[in-house]
Amino acid sequence: MYSLRRLVRQPARTLAALAGVALAVALIASIAAFVDGSARLMTTRALAPVTIGLQAVVNRPLATDAPTLDSLRTRIAATPGVGAAAAFASADLNAAALSAAGASLNGAAKLFAFDAGYLRDFPLVRVTTGAFAPGTALLSTEAATALNAKVGDRLRLALPGAAPLSVTLGGIADFRSAGPLFASRSVDTQGEFTYVPNSIVLDLETFSSAVLPALRADAASASPGLRTPPVLEVQVRTDRARYANLDPAAALASAQGLRRTIERIVPGEVRVIDNIASALAGAQGDSVLAKIMFLFLGTPGVLLAAYIARYAIGLVAEADRREIALLRARGAGPAHLRRQLTVETLVVGAIGAIGGLLVAAAVLTVLFGTPFPPGATAAALATSAAIAIVSGLLTTGFALYLPRRMALAHDVTEERRDIVSSAPAMWLRLRLDVVLIAFAAAIEGITLLAGGFRPTAAEGQSLSLSFYTLLAPVLLWVGLTLLLVRVVLAFLRRADRGPRSPFGSIVGGLARRGLARRSGPFAAGLTALALAVAFGTSLALFIATYDAHQRSDARVVVGGDLRVTPSTAVPHAATDSSWLMAPGVSEATAVVQINDALVGNDKRALVAVDPAAFGRVAAPPDAFFVNQTTSGTLAALQADPNAVLVSDELARTFNILPGDAVMLRLPRIDGTLVPAMFHAVGEFKNFPGFPQGIDLVATRTTVASLTGRTAADFFVLRTDANSNSAIASVAATLRARPDANSLQVQTVAEAYSQDQSTLAALNLSGLSQIVTVFTVLMSAAAAAIFIAATLAARGKEFIILRALGLDPSRLRRLIAVEGALLVAIALVIGVAVGAAAATLDIQILAPLFVVPPFVPDPAIGGVAALAVLVLAASALAIVAGSARVARLRPAEILREE
Repeated sequence: MYSLRRLVRQPARTLAALAGVALAVALIASIAAFVDGSARLMTTRALAPVTIGLQAVVNRPLATDAPTLDSLRTRIAATPGVGAAAAFASADLNAAALSAAGASLNGAAKLFAFDAGYLRDFPLVRVTTGAFAPGTALLSTEAATALNAKVGDRLRLALPGAAPLSVTLGGIADFRSAGPLFASRSVDTQGEFTYVPNSIVLDLETFSSAVLPALRADAASASPGLRTPPVLEVQVRTDRARYANLDPAAALASAQGLRRTIERIVPGEVRVIDNIASALAGAQGDSVLAKIMFLFLGTPGVLLAAYIARYAIGLVAEADRREIALLRARGAGPAHLRRQLTVETLVVGAIGAIGGLLVAAAVLTVLFGTPFPPGATAAALATSAAIAIVSGLLTTGFALYLPRRMALAHDVTEERRDIVSSAPAMWLRLRLDVVLIAFAAAIEGITLLAGGFRPTAAEGQSLSLSFYTLLAPVLLWVGLTLLLVRVVLAFLRRADRGPRSPFGSIVGGLARRGLARRSGPFAAGLTALALAVAFGTSLALFIATYDAHQRSDARVVVGGDLRVTPSTAVPHAATDSSWLMAPGVSEATAVVQINDALVGNDKRALVAVDPAAFGRVAAPPDAFFVNQTTSGTLAALQADPNAVLVSDELARTFNILPGDAVMLRLPRIDGTLVPAMFHAVGEFKNFPGFPQGIDLVATRTTVASLTGRTAADFFVLRTDANSNSAIASVAATLRARPDANSLQVQTVAEAYSQDQSTLAALNLSGLSQIVTVFTVLMSAAAAAIFIAATLAARGKEFIILRALGLDPSRLRRLIAVEGALLVAIALVIGVAVGAAAATLDIQILAPLFVVPPFVPDPAIGGVAALAVLVLAASALAIVAGSARVARLRPAEILREE
């Protein structure tokens, strides 16, 4: 009971401790909840591009006793967790197997079979003309162009060992986004695909009655015409609600369970390709890395909250020390005092933890409209709350229990002395600031010497190896702050010893002298406030840099703000982009791509652009080019019709140097190869619009004259505005065109494909908002504690000044001036330290993006907004604290002294 009475009898100490513990718990709980919600959103993000979740492939497609597709589809569709199931078949066709009206195809063709409902459940094939109905066929735009076939024409399909099949052309379709249909089902080459432009689709009834028997007869013959068996499978779209509230690890386990369930339907007869698990496996690793990154980024805030709690308890440290010594002198034993300290610690920790959870709920509600961040679940929030409570108890132990427990080891007589040590703080004596900076520099130096911060293909491994370097920003954050505080203290001592200015005000002189001669409390308050500002600044710069490079990477994928891909059935001339000049579009330019340009005997991808227009629309960064600027490289390409840019990989393979001749053979429209001599004028590492890489870039006019290719493969557009909403508005206008059915429109916001990391696609704006709120709260707490400490330590001095004739308004001004100096100096130190820490923090982003960041994005607006909020909160705390000087009671102050 005595412990509880002490807590009530000393409200300043108790409330200060509770405030520090509550801030620490609230920050941990908020960040943990946000991390948990982000992990679940990563599951959604990873699954978004997966159209076909699972593929149940029949192992013996030509066996007469193999399960039929219809029966297999029915049983799989009834499986819990399956959203839709569709039967699917495909087969390779020999050259000239497909013809129409006397015209035939020279190249290989691909035969697909599915029903009309497949187009709804698995929107990979886009019908541009006509419709797909039972008894009709769909033809790819490339095949329709080569055969000059129109809807309603009769197609002739030559089958091995059987009479030709005649079918009516019901529609023309675009297969360019149907990559999964062309993917290999072989175990050795699973997932690899080669796009076959000449494709035809039959309905399953026609395939089963006419095509499949012919394929079985061909396979049983002495000399089969087809070398590869057909593919018979049931494609599954999973119920996404099954994974809605699961993090990637739990979702992966659920997906694997569904795969095993389907395999058990007909044991040994099917092999299930699990595309869901493949997507979630990468997201699982990203999820772990995201949690580590978030926790490391939030760790400084937790340490700061613990320091503020310890700083707050220092308000009554001397009185508390004397009271414990008095209890010991009156007979209280060490065991009794330890129990008392334990009870007080647990009570303050429990109440502070509950208060912290309430603060976290309030902050999350204000920021997100609900105490549950998007994607977070009740179970995960309970876990986060438990972690936060344990952290709160540890913080209480550090701030409240540890210093008083250490005091029990001191002599009772020494502890009862009413003398405050004038020795410098321990960190000043031990030069802890220099030690921490040296450790940070050593970590950075070792990392750089080991080749860290370089983007690699093994992204997850690269990040895991470099995460220990996040210790460097934390060490620099503390060490550099302490070093600058040391400099400020030295400056104040020198100013106090210097000559007094005859023009200085009384209040200014008192403030300068007061800060210089009581440097300990001032240094503690300055350290707390500067660390808070640095914490907020470093996170603001880190997140601004992250967001900027997200957008930069998206532009690499798209090539500009938007990409418009016309159907090959409705070609558009590369020289005419006027039809795309919708409101909000500033410029558009065409891109022509040749995937089979020959360098020697190697097939290489060549892109043809208008260098000047493409440079304005795509605006590639200088980092994309080797030893050249963007403007210089594109200008050299524009100036010479025979100029070509080569990729760094191609340059290494063929030892091509700038100025070297490059002999190419380019395919004309009719398929013949035309030789052309180019010479290299530049080398590139990446090129906008081609995240998977290309090999050569030439001018569009030269390529058109050599090959006769005048149609654009796609157009890239630049908009007047730079916001996602404005770009989306332009995209909506283009999609509302009468010919929109023959166009594909992609925006920067839609650019992240399944090949991109879910870690790079995280939205950190929520974390930024949480950090900003707690930076402001901790700054206000630090300022308020400084004023309270000033009043507690200098009460007698203020009473004497009032007795000497200094009116209360000047006393309030004195405290306000000292507080203003504290905040101003802390802002300067905090912004500088925050920028330095952010420079180290952003190094972990290097493996995530195409253009790795090396310095923080300026983010002047975000830092300025943070500074204004800190100023406002600190000003309120200072004004409220300085007003207490008028309520000081001389008799009580002198009695305490």
